Amino acid sequence: MKTVSDIMITELFTLTPLCTLLDAERLMREHHVRHIPIIDDNRHLVGLLSQKEFLREAFRITDKFGAHHLQEYFSRTEIGSCVSNDTTKVAPDLTLKEAGETLRQEKQGCLLVTDAEGKLLGIVTSQDFVRLAIQLLSSS
Repeated sequence: MKTVSDIMITELFTLTPLCTLLDAERLMREHHVRHIPIIDDNRHLVGLLSQKEFLREAFRITDKFGAHHLQEYFSRTEIGSCVSNDTTKVAPDLTLKEAGETLRQEKQGCLLVTDAEGKLLGIVTSQDFVRLAIQLLSSS
C-alpha cells in the first residue's frame, strides 16, 4: 500500500520564526506556495504559516494601520507572532488512505511529515491528492 512518503514533497520552502511576513509574502509569490513550514535551526517543526494565516494578519494590519502601511508592517512583523502551532503532523509511513481521511476530517490544506524527533521531512497538500487522483483516473 502506498504511503505518505511516496507522494510527499521533500524540496521544501521553509522559514524560521524570526523571518518576517515580508519574507513569507515573497516566498509565496515567487514559488506559488500556500503553506510555509516554520522550522528552528535544527529543522524541528515549529508551526505552519498558511495563506489563510498570512491573509488574516494582512487584514488585521490593514484594518488597524491602513493599506498604505502594509509593506512597512510586513517587514517588521516576525512570523513567530502569527504562525499556527495547531498543525497536523504525520509519519512518513502513514498510508495514503489514512492521510486523505485526516486531511478531510481535519479540514486542513496540508499535512506536515515529521520523523519521531519532530524534524520536518516533507509536506503533503490537498493538491498532491488531486494530482494523484488525476493520475489514477488517467490510467484506468
